[in-house]
Amino acid sequence: MKEKINWEEFSKEAAELIRQGKPITGEGGIFSPLIKQVLESALEGELDSHLSKTREQEGNRRKWPHAKKSQKAPLGH
Repeated sequence: MKEKINWEEFSKEAAELIRQGKPITGEGGIFSPLIKQVLESALEGELDSHLSKTREQEGNRRKWPHAKKSQKAPLGH
């Protein structure tokens, strides 16, 4: 499980680093670890969602492997 952010500690540390003149973004920036965690969590959620949809679709094909899709012509022929 991913480490949870202690917002109070993070805000105190961020304020101190800003006073020291550290950059906010970019390599070694104050928010870089936070941005990294947010992006990784978002990508993980997206991947989980995609995989669960794929599993559901595969499950439906396994239940009715010989089912044919019927399409009707515009005039019903």
